[in-house]
Amino acid sequence: MNSTVQSLFNLNGKTAIVTGGAMGIGGGIAKRLAEAGANILIVDIVEKGEAMDTINEIVKAGGKVEYMQVDIANISKIDSIVEKALSAFGDIDILVNNAGIFKYLPVTYLTEELWDRTMNINLKALAFLSKAVVNAMIAKQHGGRIINISSIDSLKPSGNLATYDASKGGVRMLTRSFAKEVGKHGITVNDIAPGGVNTPGAAKIMGDNASKEQMEAMKAGMEQFVKTLPLQRMGDPEDIANATLFLASNASAYMTGTTLVVDGGLLLI
Repeated sequence: MNSTVQSLFNLNGKTAIVTGGAMGIGGGIAKRLAEAGANILIVDIVEKGEAMDTINEIVKAGGKVEYMQVDIANISKIDSIVEKALSAFGDIDILVNNAGIFKYLPVTYLTEELWDRTMNINLKALAFLSKAVVNAMIAKQHGGRIINISSIDSLKPSGNLATYDASKGGVRMLTRSFAKEVGKHGITVNDIAPGGVNTPGAAKIMGDNASKEQMEAMKAGMEQFVKTLPLQRMGDPEDIANATLFLASNASAYMTGTTLVVDGGLLLI
């Protein structure tokens, strides 16, 4: 089968759900998929006003986008996400499970509250939303793409992120489990493992009450970290968005159950 480059990456008429799509990596993904022609349903916990920069950019470029404020940790809300996509656009072709949280904390200070909240958002919600979307795709009798955003920490723990690392390790295995079962329906399931990426969430690592000395120490540590990377820079949301477009497109039609590492070479150090 011969395809042109343009047709391989053409998502015209497709509909994509992007969780955590208001800003950061999710915002970059939503904009890139919209640029390729997809209708976008952004799902995020923040109020719509915080997503307006992303929404306006999509609309300005001629894209179609809807917004839904949902705490996906509440599993009872999952079906409403699928219903919203179907009512707004008539179908679901792509699901990007991007929403996630993390908090730096030594294992000696691990709390049940942090464990449950992290697992509910990063892993449980991903599983049940994927289930609901797979069922919708099967009902429509067409294939689809599920793309999970895992983390480089699922492959190489960085320290003080045990709960996050465990949840993302779960995402990698859940990706493979879903891929093995739903491939017969023409649905591919892959995950992307980002390294360090410049996002609003990453910028808030020290919290709102960090001292000047703490901020300076974090900046110095980050500069030293970047110097160790083979590509000598942090990632941008666009880097992850480009990888997502590849996995959402026909260019990746024969890939499933795979982790695509986008880390600037972090695993090499």
